[in-house]
Amino acid sequence: MKVILKRDVKGLGREGDLKEVKAGYARNFLLPTSAAVVADKGAVANWERHRDQREERDRAERAGAEATAEKLRELKLTIPVKAGERGRLFGAVTSHQITDAINREGIELDRHALHLREPIKALGDYRIDVRLMPGVEATVSVSVVPAES
Repeated sequence: MKVILKRDVKGLGREGDLKEVKAGYARNFLLPTSAAVVADKGAVANWERHRDQREERDRAERAGAEATAEKLRELKLTIPVKAGERGRLFGAVTSHQITDAINREGIELDRHALHLREPIKALGDYRIDVRLMPGVEATVSVSVVPAES
């Protein structure tokens, strides 16, 4: 069954995409939650008319994400934390703390864009992957240092 997505659906596609899905998935999830509409003749004609607008919006989003990625690549964060002997932290540095530090630098970022390989539980320098959108990624340098008492 062909459907047109009315909003982003994780694992399926973005708003405005024309997708082929199983009939049960469409009937039981996409249509009842208003995430999609059936791609009948009229809906497809309307979808075709608005293609240029969707493509322009996608280009603008990608340009914004690439500009943000460039800023993130140049950014060097320092996060002061309480640490014990041998550089072990009391707790861990979380994606919330890193995102807050990035936002204080004037870069708007959602914490879900950060991909920590492992929890940060020791002092040192780390490289954190940031996935802004498919195909646009950056790496942020984070230094975890002992807090001044």
